[in-house]
Amino acid sequence: MPSPFVWFDNIGENRSETADFLERAFGWVPNDIGPMTFLTAKGQDKPFAATADAMEGVSGWVPYLEVDDLLAAVENARKNGAEIIAENLKGPAGDASFIRDPGGAPMALWKRATGM
Repeated sequence: MPSPFVWFDNIGENRSETADFLERAFGWVPNDIGPMTFLTAKGQDKPFAATADAMEGVSGWVPYLEVDDLLAAVENARKNGAEIIAENLKGPAGDASFIRDPGGAPMALWKRATGM
């Protein structure tokens, strides 16, 4: 079974410093696109993660889980004890809602943009 995690954001106060660290420490190639800095493994052509500016209530590595129906997934998470941090944020590849599980860990539920 493929991983249900399709993307990772490192959200924090010092996006450029974090991107520089990840490049120096792990050889990941940063590409600043404005609201975030994509990270690509050396020799690869597609990014797998990004660093992003601070977000109220969220910091550190945040995994993205792809869902078929974002509204239904958020409601299901809410019914099962999740705290909703932010809903229906528009991104370059789709829409995401950020939640916190009952144990306190943040994650994003993500719906791919049509045609991607």
